[in-house]
Amino acid sequence: MTFPVPHTALARLETQVQDALRAPDDRTRGPNGTPGAPGAHGPHGSLDVLGYGEITLVLRLRTPEGSFACKRLPAFPDADRFARYRRSLDAYLHSLAERGLTVAPTQVWHTRGPGGRVIAYCVQRELPPERLCSRLLHTQDETWAKNFFARFLDAVDAAVHPGLGLDAQASNWIDADGELTYLDVTTPLMRDARGRELLDVRLFFTSLPWILRDAVRLSMAASIFDKFYETRGVLLDFLGNLHKERLGALVPAFLEQANARVAKPLTTDEVAAYYRADARMWELIQRLRAADRFWHRAVRRKPYPFLLPPPVDR
Repeated sequence: MTFPVPHTALARLETQVQDALRAPDDRTRGPNGTPGAPGAHGPHGSLDVLGYGEITLVLRLRTPEGSFACKRLPAFPDADRFARYRRSLDAYLHSLAERGLTVAPTQVWHTRGPGGRVIAYCVQRELPPERLCSRLLHTQDETWAKNFFARFLDAVDAAVHPGLGLDAQASNWIDADGELTYLDVTTPLMRDARGRELLDVRLFFTSLPWILRDAVRLSMAASIFDKFYETRGVLLDFLGNLHKERLGALVPAFLEQANARVAKPLTTDEVAAYYRADARMWELIQRLRAADRFWHRAVRRKPYPFLLPPPVDR
């Protein structure tokens, strides 16, 4: 399924992003359009933020053709790297669909940046934010939650294998008319027969200070990616992230359902320990990125080339 990509509106959005990156302070509009607080909370400007990920932001774009969710990708150094990413994303979308997942229709828009770089966005039609599963788990009753989790487990079982991964935390799903739709496909999680990432991992670490990129990539890549390629790891990550969503009370009930699907049972202590370790890792990564932004702005007197999420209360 395709939709008309609003090329002119996306070009204007990228201009807004560039203006935000050059701004002297850091102010955003929050998910409901309210102004964000100044300080280290993301770029300045009139950007309408739909959601915050660990790596980038999802921006809302309102057009006469409807509203779109737009996720800006790291800048590609040349057209070949961008073309490889597009092929990888297409293959990922095809593989997920083959395994029965309903995935939000996704298109890629791109434009030329300075120095021959390619600036690209993954674009989806905006779906009702109140139907995000991370929100529904706050507003619906336990019966709905258990029904959702059963459907979620079926989807994970169907999709995940050593060559195909899934970042399946609750905020990456929407429940529309009883059908689970997967949203976050911007990081295609696929491995070859030798277990090597097909994703351009180096590209997705470019927001770290250049002197630390290789060290962090080599030391942390396995802990970031390995869990997404086996059902138990995906479930551990999902349950751990319930703590970030302030939904930890649901963990015991979900564990009973999850443990019927895995050979080695999960425990509440393991889930809590996993989340503490994962939170520490992402806190370190975000501190490194904030330090790099300060160095770009205060020392080099240049714009920092990435949109950073605000600090997360973990």
